[in-house]
Amino acid sequence: MARALVEALAKEYSDVPINVENDTLMRAYQRSVISSSPENVWRFLKKIFGNVQHDAWFTDLISLPWRRIWTLNVDDAVEQAYQSSPLERYRPSRAISWDEDFSESGDLEVIHLHGHIMGSKPRQLIFSLSEYQGAAQGRAVWDQVLASTIGSQPLLVVGARLLDDPDVERLLTRNRPSAAAPSIVVDPGITSENEWELKQYGFAVYKDTAEEFTKDWYAQVGLDGDALLELARSEQLSVPQVQELSTNHVGPRPKSHRYLDGDEPLWCDVIDDLVTPLSWMQEVSREIKEWASSERQEPKLHLVYGARLTGVSSGLFWIAKDVRSAGVRCYNFDRSSRFDVQRLVDKLSGQGPSVLFVDGAADFADDIDRLLAEAMLNGAAEVYVVAAELPNRNLQLEARLEVASEKISSASAPNRLQRRDAVALVAKREKLGRLGKLEDMERNRRVDHFKNRDVFSAMMELEHGIGFRKRMDLEVLALDADWKKSLILMLSVASRGRNTVSLLECAKALNISADALVRASGRSMAPFVEIQGEVIVARQRDILIQPIVHSLGNRGAIEVLRKCIQNLSPLVNQDSLRARNRGAMFVRYAMTQKLLSSIFPNDNVEAFYDDLLPQFGGWSARYWEQRAIHAKHQNDWSRAESFAERAVSLLDDAFTRTTCGTILINKANFFARQGESKWQEFYTRGKRHFDIALAADRANRVTAFAYLEAGIVLAESAKEGNIREWATAIEELLQGWKWIYNGLRLVLGTTPEDSVRRAEVLSHRWERLSE
Repeated sequence: MARALVEALAKEYSDVPINVENDTLMRAYQRSVISSSPENVWRFLKKIFGNVQHDAWFTDLISLPWRRIWTLNVDDAVEQAYQSSPLERYRPSRAISWDEDFSESGDLEVIHLHGHIMGSKPRQLIFSLSEYQGAAQGRAVWDQVLASTIGSQPLLVVGARLLDDPDVERLLTRNRPSAAAPSIVVDPGITSENEWELKQYGFAVYKDTAEEFTKDWYAQVGLDGDALLELARSEQLSVPQVQELSTNHVGPRPKSHRYLDGDEPLWCDVIDDLVTPLSWMQEVSREIKEWASSERQEPKLHLVYGARLTGVSSGLFWIAKDVRSAGVRCYNFDRSSRFDVQRLVDKLSGQGPSVLFVDGAADFADDIDRLLAEAMLNGAAEVYVVAAELPNRNLQLEARLEVASEKISSASAPNRLQRRDAVALVAKREKLGRLGKLEDMERNRRVDHFKNRDVFSAMMELEHGIGFRKRMDLEVLALDADWKKSLILMLSVASRGRNTVSLLECAKALNISADALVRASGRSMAPFVEIQGEVIVARQRDILIQPIVHSLGNRGAIEVLRKCIQNLSPLVNQDSLRARNRGAMFVRYAMTQKLLSSIFPNDNVEAFYDDLLPQFGGWSARYWEQRAIHAKHQNDWSRAESFAERAVSLLDDAFTRTTCGTILINKANFFARQGESKWQEFYTRGKRHFDIALAADRANRVTAFAYLEAGIVLAESAKEGNIREWATAIEELLQGWKWIYNGLRLVLGTTPEDSVRRAEVLSHRWERLSE
């Protein structure tokens, strides 16, 4: 239809020299823009391409369960068709132009790679050659997402000649399909030469019309109107971040997956009876079964705290399998983005007891709280949430659980195996014939190997032996490309923070193609990484951080991490952070002062932050918070104060106020220890930040504990000064401290004991000061 559009432009802009017979669409469009303006041409195109009418088969095509739809067209054909689809009611769509910021929500994303004519505000379109070139040079983020998609996920191409479109052909030739399922090009008029070329790139070619392909697809997978409606109602489409853990549809096991060799656990591992049921797992399972068999299944939350490498992730899968035997449906949340609470409640309503497992729950605690609140109001949704988190993140998790606070029980995965669990592990390994170096030992010595150890390191030593880490150091040194070491560093950092990253984030961070990652994971990188669906994980968790840092050199390693963050910055913005997308959450963790100081204790972390200023300084409160904390640890109080205040100015919430208030009271403590009265000024300013934060969220335990701990240290320092003029100020500090402490104790009423004990220790310190 390009010729028809040239004719339409020539008619609309009759004073422009457009040769209908010879001029290309690119040239005709460009001349129209020169004569008028991009905005006016956009409005003209909107008249032509708005409210597109389509054949019935196109609705059928759009109604297939796509993860994303990419279109080179500026019209609204896809959106109009989707409005006629049975899926639209259960899964909203979102039209995205090529130059918009990246974020994922679980809705159907329709990405217009050349812009679109929807809405009232003119958008930048890509029609002319200069616009093609400008878009290519600008490396728009959605183009990069498409490049990763081509290289790592099955793709269906309908109505586009890949070898004729300048920017799409560029993406194609650099990112060859490497997914297990085929990528298909539908083209009834393809030449034999182009068919040969596409097959060389790894595409399958369907030489018939899109209408025939759609009919074929429906027939091959047995879809009809009822089946499509059932699919639309399923959580796989309406809440794609949540997958049912089914025993009869386990999903394919990755070819290289070896759970007993330390790989991250998958659902298939517990189905294959590879996971040892430890005591805490059996206790949680028992409580869920009691809940499921009770007269009324009111929504409930079970918190599971466990340090890394203690088997929590495996344990959640084992619990799911065990409670399924009691007729309870189980679901796993994949942490790819926030889930739609109402859609999930609708899905779970009326189907009996259901359990949702959330591993790494602190970042999604507000959604968990809303889920339980909505389930209580709904009445028909019988929901039990099992939320796992690291012990040191208990406040971040519990602070957001307001409605759920009355429905909480808790468990802990012990850091060290007790004898009973050690016996169970030995029995499992004996059954599987995987005792390794313990094979020649008697039963008690086998048990002693596991007793008082964490699960992961004890299991790793069985067959790898005590020289395991030494050999892994040598394996790292033998890697033949720097990007492979960078990949291990990135995945190890992600593992330490319990973040997940996909092939998209890794390809973007390392500036390599997704298909190169896929190929390497099956060859030279096989001992180090594993691809699980679209997610890529470090097989050795974070154990290789130090060998990688040593191999790259401290200076080289911190620069590698900084470069990864800079490359990922197009995926990180306010929208992707709100949606808690994988890339945004990884960057958020990777720039934390605590992580950097633990991995690079002798390196110039300040320079690391300086280098990230262009990407994050203008908008990211998180960036300035972490700079402030780093400056505080350097006793650089002026910069710490300024950076913390900048964070508040960019994002005024309870957490930026907490950081700023803490730093100001820490600064007050510095002056009190020097015997300088100006501590009172900084305390007053800091207390004001805390008061504002607590007024916004009185139940925020993170804020309350931060104030109580900073305040009690300041009170102790001020009192040690033994300066008579400070007596009144100290008394006021202690009175204000007690008021906030009393409020916290009310909130802590039914929470796990760790928080209560922590509060009581602070109270004893206050009592000593008040004597």
